[in-house]
Amino acid sequence: MTLRLKAEYINGALKPLEPLDLKEGTVVTLSIEEHDAREKKLPSDLALIQRLQESIPDEAYDNLPTDGSINYRHYLYGGPKVED
Repeated sequence: MTLRLKAEYINGALKPLEPLDLKEGTVVTLSIEEHDAREKKLPSDLALIQRLQESIPDEAYDNLPTDGSINYRHYLYGGPKVED
């Protein structure tokens, strides 16, 4: 059986960050790969928003409506448009 999991090194011992389904006394072989302490499983919300913004071509912004704050119900839910 091969498991891949993350562990934290605390007071001279590796502490798994998730439960292990092993019997007490089981001998295992470890392969250690160091990770940056700031590394996260998921990107931050800001990083995600930046990646999404970068994926939109610049010319697409020219076609966006300018009345979104007034007519958000129309654009989000298909309601009637409010005229200025």
